[in-house]
Amino acid sequence: MAALQPSDVLCIPQRRRFTRAMLTTEEGGEALHLFFGEKEIIFDEAELLPFGQKLFEVDRFKAEEATAWSGAAPYDWERVRGLLEALMEEQIVKPYDAVAAAAAQRRTFAATLGRAQPGQRPETYSAHEGQGCPMTTQRMLGRAVDLSNLEVVLPVQRVAHPALDTDGRQVGENNVVDPLFLDLPTERRLCNYAGSRYHNEAPINYTALKAMTKRWPELLSLTAQFRDAFFRRLPRLGPQLGAGEAHQLAVTCLATVGYVMVRGVDPVPNGRLDAGLAAMFRLIDGVRICTTELVRDTAGQHGCDRAVTGQSIHDYAEQNQLFNDRWGVCAGPQVLMEEYLGVLIDGNPPPIDVEPSLASRLGDLEAALDYGLHGLRIEAIVRAYGSLQGLLHERLRAAFAAHATTRTRLQELLDVPIDPAHFPFLRTEHPLAEGYQMELRVGQWMLERSRRGLPRELPGALASMEDLARCPPGRRAAHAARVGDLVTRVSPELAAQPAALRAELLAVLVEFFALQRHCLRAVGVEQHRLNVRLQRPQGRPLCDEDLNAYARRTSPALSRVFAEGLGVPVHTEAQATVLGQGDSRVTLADET
Repeated sequence: MAALQPSDVLCIPQRRRFTRAMLTTEEGGEALHLFFGEKEIIFDEAELLPFGQKLFEVDRFKAEEATAWSGAAPYDWERVRGLLEALMEEQIVKPYDAVAAAAAQRRTFAATLGRAQPGQRPETYSAHEGQGCPMTTQRMLGRAVDLSNLEVVLPVQRVAHPALDTDGRQVGENNVVDPLFLDLPTERRLCNYAGSRYHNEAPINYTALKAMTKRWPELLSLTAQFRDAFFRRLPRLGPQLGAGEAHQLAVTCLATVGYVMVRGVDPVPNGRLDAGLAAMFRLIDGVRICTTELVRDTAGQHGCDRAVTGQSIHDYAEQNQLFNDRWGVCAGPQVLMEEYLGVLIDGNPPPIDVEPSLASRLGDLEAALDYGLHGLRIEAIVRAYGSLQGLLHERLRAAFAAHATTRTRLQELLDVPIDPAHFPFLRTEHPLAEGYQMELRVGQWMLERSRRGLPRELPGALASMEDLARCPPGRRAAHAARVGDLVTRVSPELAAQPAALRAELLAVLVEFFALQRHCLRAVGVEQHRLNVRLQRPQGRPLCDEDLNAYARRTSPALSRVFAEGLGVPVHTEAQATVLGQGDSRVTLADET
């Protein structure tokens, strides 16, 4: 790039994408943070604060004009040149090109995204077509799961995503997964809203925006009604809402929309879902995306107690690119988002009291709340199981790396990389082990807090994530001896490994299968009562492959790894694990 000249005309073609915040430095001073898409520019020198503020305000300028942005004595040209060239290298500041600027305003978008399979038919999770659930889950997750066990493999907040409402739109719009996405004709437009969405490569869904604005007062009223009902059931912890409470509020609201589709009595058929409920779902789903990040983004501790307001959630979404997605950006104007968050998070009154009420649209509001709270607990348990499984995997992989004298099939399976390429839902903002620990912290908070909204008597309900990993020393030793005999018989190559590796392998095997049994019992208790409240029949007994089919798994399925690595069948249900067959069969059971 040629050296910048004072007379060069520059522009910030997407200047309206800037957002800013004045934050306190570690030394106690002030720093200006400019957020531009995924990039963050920090001005922490007091004399450069005016420069940063001006950068936020101008669209086009001569390079030499920036020397006067100081608010006092002009900046030295060489210093300004260095700042501007650094911004140009980051593609924030560019040479002005009138033709390119005009072309950017004329962008158009296709009516469909090309994501749906030819002949894709409407398909969703519904008790109205309960026989279809195993077929849908087989195609989606690789395992046929009956409707009465659906929530073990699919989080409750996602149940309604593929459903069609009475407006003929899918509830989850662009967020519906590809195999169920209908790719309905949609008007899409370039986003002209200021902030991180401005002129993004992905468009806004203008069809959805028009439907939202048509129902806006209704949506605010339904949101306020749900908020009131939720906090009657689960009173707030303090005067200001915490991020964990906001997350539970959002997830439970989303679950109530799925509830009407999957309840056992009078389930809503696909295509008949109340459009007001569907629109309420679309709004709060964006809040859930934000709170999911908020409670997990600080290493070493969960963020569930972090105080939030409507404004702070909006700012967090702006600064962390949460308004932007591969298929589109949030379509809501800022003024409407602020009004909505004011009602949902800050408790502002809605403009009307709509009828039919939320309770009448749901049919049984209290059962719908139970559905959401049990769903929160099931998800917390299954995600904690995945994290504990991941930690055991890392522990065993390290043992093989340190002690193995010959490479075995089991070690090859353990060495599969744990990364987003193999586990698309793996979170990468923290190191792997810290990410697993974070999930345990968040899960424990969600488990305890959701329990307070459910009946006092709930026999067998999990009290702590620590209980998932409990294995009394006597039982641990007995099970290790049995598994050790099995390994000697079926895998001479593993039996011949050093004693330190054999001991760690047996310890991990015993701990893992105990973890599986505890998890299956815990989610079984929650799922049983969930089915009672939804007036659904109880499902078949859960097993290890149901946990392996969890929609958002982020760690290896160790039961499959051990089955292939040892060369024996493995099957676990709540009461026992069976390894091997015939004369080599070993059963590990708990006293319950």
